[in-house]
Amino acid sequence: MDATTIGFVSLAVIVLLIIARLVYRLLLGQSVTDTLINRDNKAAAVSLCGFLLGVINVIIPILSGPSHSFWADVKGVLAYGVGGILAMAVASAIFEQYSRATGVPLREQIAAGNLAAGIVDGAIHFASSQIVTGALTGDGGSILPTVVFWFAGVAALIVLTHIFRMLTSYDDADLIKNGNVAAALGCAGLVVAIGMMVGFAVSGSFTGYASSFRDFGLMLLVVLILYPVRQIIVQMLLLGAGFSFRGGRLDQEIARDQNVGAGLLEAVGYLATALIVTRLF
Repeated sequence: MDATTIGFVSLAVIVLLIIARLVYRLLLGQSVTDTLINRDNKAAAVSLCGFLLGVINVIIPILSGPSHSFWADVKGVLAYGVGGILAMAVASAIFEQYSRATGVPLREQIAAGNLAAGIVDGAIHFASSQIVTGALTGDGGSILPTVVFWFAGVAALIVLTHIFRMLTSYDDADLIKNGNVAAALGCAGLVVAIGMMVGFAVSGSFTGYASSFRDFGLMLLVVLILYPVRQIIVQMLLLGAGFSFRGGRLDQEIARDQNVGAGLLEAVGYLATALIVTRLF
């Protein structure tokens, strides 16, 4: 990579991060500087970290694409970069509305300093970036398939998350609203893992809606292995507890004891599975 390319990439990243900060300011609904410095709001800091990681995840494929003329590259980076950031923000906003409907108004909880809410919100941002990145690959410049599969990916992320959280014996929304970091970590790991797998499902070259949706549906079925991973790998193998289809020692450790270690192990179990699946398929 020559000096000109390095300079262009560096400048593009700085400009896109400035735009991303403005977009996050709209999502947060308050001054970022005031929230992070004057109020020392750790929940907002964690949420912002997830958002910025998501932005980097979105813009890396754009910046690593083939180069054309200087102004063509500038236009392409601005169009896809800003479009990708906005698509990620919209996906996050849709998921946050779902969270509000299920009992966790994330924006208000983050403003109040609820670290558990900030962890979940950061995960939502990063998971949304996975879907945007997947939808932007292999579209050949066609907008309609990109939008269709982006929307399908966001819908799948919400539906699958809802199904999985219904399987726990505790109320995730209630625990997160009450600041249970262990529950937030488990939920965050789940959301990111599903986002990775759904993003992988909507990636690749568009070969027609029938075949693309068939492949998309098959990957969504693979996502279901995350639950056996939770109950068998995490609960039995890692925690050394007995098997149970629903509930069990893992749920007790998270809901009753607020065991952050158990929540972290749950999250890592999900993420490890998603990494394996997206590398092998």
